Amino acid sequence: MKKTGLTIFIYLIVFCSARAQSNQEKAQELVRQYLDNKKNQVGSNPIIKFNSLAVLRSSFADTKTYKYKLYKVDSLKKEGRRIDARIARMKTTAELNQAKKDSYRLSNELTNTSNQLIDFMTSYKGTQTGWLIKSAYRNKNTQGTFHNTRKTFYLNEALTKVDSVR
Repeated sequence: MKKTGLTIFIYLIVFCSARAQSNQEKAQELVRQYLDNKKNQVGSNPIIKFNSLAVLRSSFADTKTYKYKLYKVDSLKKEGRRIDARIARMKTTAELNQAKKDSYRLSNELTNTSNQLIDFMTSYKGTQTGWLIKSAYRNKNTQGTFHNTRKTFYLNEALTKVDSVR
């Protein structure tokens, strides 16, 4: 009885592990289904080659921190241009000395803000937003001849849908 139970248990583990698909296999199957649905002919697009699956991540450019720091850099540059424009109309040395101090302060603030922005951009890791896989396949054109086509398929995070193709 123990041998039979153990044997069934081992077969069950082997069967379950054989049925589990990797993300690469899921993506390839999803692309095949997408191509078959687009052409309405099963098997009309035999896949020639798949590249390895890559993770899509969010960009630092979409974050509030990046947008705020970029806005601050632009504001500081604009203020610097205003100071430069005022210098031509200044008549006293006191005004010129104040403009020098303002320009120096602004230069330091701009440098610090730019450094903070660069540090944020280089340390940003991003979150996973989906997957992409590149493939090359044979496609039939309007004259009925086959030609090779290369496309990049963008898949959702759960690997259940093709979001876009380029």
